[in-house]
Amino acid sequence: MEQETRQQRYNHRPPKQNRGIILFIIIIVLFGVIKIAYSTYSSLNNTVQNSYKGANIKNRRNVSKLIKNKKPISILLLGTDTGSLDRSYKGRTDTIMLVTVNPKEKKTSLFSIPRDTMVAIPGYENDFPEKINSVYTYTNISDTVNTISKYMNVPIDFYALVNMGGLEKLVNEVGGVTIKSPLTFTFSNDTAHETGKHRYKFYKGSSTFKYAKDGVHFKTYHKMNGQAALAFSRMRYMDPEGDYGRTKRQRMVITAILKQSASPKMLFNKAFMKSISSNVRTNLTFKQMMSIAASYYQAKNNVSTKSATENTVMHNGVSYQVFSKSEKQKATNQLRSDLELSHAKTGPILAGDKSKVTVPYDIEEVLDQ
Repeated sequence: MEQETRQQRYNHRPPKQNRGIILFIIIIVLFGVIKIAYSTYSSLNNTVQNSYKGANIKNRRNVSKLIKNKKPISILLLGTDTGSLDRSYKGRTDTIMLVTVNPKEKKTSLFSIPRDTMVAIPGYENDFPEKINSVYTYTNISDTVNTISKYMNVPIDFYALVNMGGLEKLVNEVGGVTIKSPLTFTFSNDTAHETGKHRYKFYKGSSTFKYAKDGVHFKTYHKMNGQAALAFSRMRYMDPEGDYGRTKRQRMVITAILKQSASPKMLFNKAFMKSISSNVRTNLTFKQMMSIAASYYQAKNNVSTKSATENTVMHNGVSYQVFSKSEKQKATNQLRSDLELSHAKTGPILAGDKSKVTVPYDIEEVLDQ
């Protein structure tokens, strides 16, 4: 495919979709497929393997040995919202999460890297500054995994690339979800604001909501379909808690999906599993998923979430998040500790070759902290 210009990528940037569904994928892919009856094994194997796509991960550890010995493993979870995963325009990975799973400690840690983190993309330093969510746009899945692995100086054993646009299908496949809204707000999926067609009205403390296809004539509903769940979890601008509030609502949607999908009936449902496999690309084989599900299953009961402590800076009218050296080192220390690895210096401060870029003085000051 011919390389798009930087401006073209911005010009047709897709609207943001629900990125929190990635937590649901963690549970299903890593822990949900367990104790499968022999009669369904072959069918499920073929379905899940449709999501398999290898990657050239540098310095990859011996994953077979790790799983056999029940050692901690790492998975890079990336969420993109560009419809089909195989379309020519890849979009950005607005969700970037390093997951460590420790079966002996029975814990799973989710470390989020903000999508607006300032980087110099390896091989594209002339375009500095860029945001870390565009590494995948410029390169490919292998280079994205390798860049983030080197950036944090943490080995990455597996990756999972998730199409967040698949949320609607997943909610519809489980028969819809019932959620009490934590606040009152109106939202249109068409405009990402209060006005427009396909408007929803949610009410604090109530699972009842209203919907108007034309944006004017509302009807009352008690269960969210996929489109309603997408609207409920997308809104950010009217939430006094901003992104934190949106994340909270995303978790509510995920929890509701899990309640509906935790039964063997759903795990063995071909349409449901096909929906997952068509919206995920991963280098995890079905055999590895089964082994992880059997040996690492209890790690799902103790899940902790962490995120990078970064500084917000403005450059040419664009907002970025900047990792200071000290905070980046803390993040590396935590991730390596979760993987039971020895202490090591964090990776390059801007991911790419810093000598090839000119860093503004005020940003340099933040980097050096």
